[in-house]
Amino acid sequence: MVAEPEAVVRLTRLKADLVADCSAMEARASEVEQLMDGWDKAGALGRPELALLAVNLHGWYTALETALERIARLLDQSAPEGGSWHVDLLAQMKIDVPGVRPAAVPEIVMPRLHELRKFRHFFRNAYVLDLDPAQVRERAADLLRVARPVATALSGLQIHVAATLAELTGIA
Repeated sequence: MVAEPEAVVRLTRLKADLVADCSAMEARASEVEQLMDGWDKAGALGRPELALLAVNLHGWYTALETALERIARLLDQSAPEGGSWHVDLLAQMKIDVPGVRPAAVPEIVMPRLHELRKFRHFFRNAYVLDLDPAQVRERAADLLRVARPVATALSGLQIHVAATLAELTGIA
C-alpha cells in the first residue's frame, strides 16, 4: 500500500497533464517557426497567415499558463487570485521552492513571457481583429526565443515529479 495515496494521485495526474501541455506548446511553437520561415521567404504574410500566427501565439501562451496553474494548484497548493493573477502566477513560477519543486520558468525569459501574456490578453479580448504585423512578428520572435528555455525548465519539473512519484510508490 502507498503511504500517501492522495499525493500519488495528484502527482500522477500532474505528470500526465504536463506531458499534454508541453506537447501542445511544442506543436504551437513549431507552427510559429514554420509560419515565420514562410514570412521570411515571402517578405510578408497575408491576413489569414497573420491570423494563424496570432492564434498559435495565443495557443502557446495559454498552454503554458494552464501548465503553470496546474503546478501552482497541485504542487504549491496555492494559485494566485484576483485581477493580477496572471502576472502573479509568472512571479510564483520563477521561484525554486526547495523540497517542493524547481522553478517552472527561468527568470531570464520573464520579460518576453510578459509580452506574450499581454499579446494573448489583447488577442483574446479583441472584438475586431486588426493585427499589427510588426507586433505579431515581435511576439513570434519572443516565443521562438523562450520556447526552448521554458521547455527545458518544464522538463526538469517533470523529472522532479517523476522522481517524487517513484519515491512515494517505490516504483522506478
